[in-house]
Amino acid sequence: MRSIIAALCVLVLFPTVGLGKSLYVKDTSEALLRAGPSLANKILVILKPGQEVSLVREEGDYYVVATPKGTRGYVLKYFMTDQNSAGARPQELEQKTQQKIQELEQKTQQRIQELETRAQEQEKQLVALREERGRLEDARKQAEVMASQQAELVAQLQTHQSTAQSEEAMRWFLSGAGTLFAGIVLGWIWGARGQRTRRGSLRFGRL
Repeated sequence: MRSIIAALCVLVLFPTVGLGKSLYVKDTSEALLRAGPSLANKILVILKPGQEVSLVREEGDYYVVATPKGTRGYVLKYFMTDQNSAGARPQELEQKTQQKIQELEQKTQQRIQELETRAQEQEKQLVALREERGRLEDARKQAEVMASQQAELVAQLQTHQSTAQSEEAMRWFLSGAGTLFAGIVLGWIWGARGQRTRRGSLRFGRL
């Protein structure tokens, strides 16, 4: 009876971890599962960080635990915790990984948008250059047409000038020839009159 009361007092005054619950090895280091509650006892299993075991009971600074394979032994309480930090770590890593993936996706999408915008701008510039090239080609063709027309006009002017010069030379020739002919005729007339005058004078002297 006294032992039962003492046990109840111990449980009330010194609450312990609930029996049968899961314990986990801390992330700081491995834990050694021994055959007894002493460092001199044989090592049965090396428990890895985050490894889960089942609590059987407590003995001083040790937990009596059982591995999933059924191996029972003693492990120092210092190396154990009731929080699954090893399980939380993968979740944290998963969250960080997802966050990184989202950031990379955002950066990739932003980069794609920048490239699309740049491609659109380059396409607009290319269209503008093509239009400018078309305008320059039209201007070149118009310049060639105008040059051809100007060449034809110059040829016509030269032809007209040559014709005008020929006509002018002909007019001067005809004018000179006419003057010469008129002089010859007048000279002939005056010569004829002089002869008649001389003949008359001779006849008048004989009389």
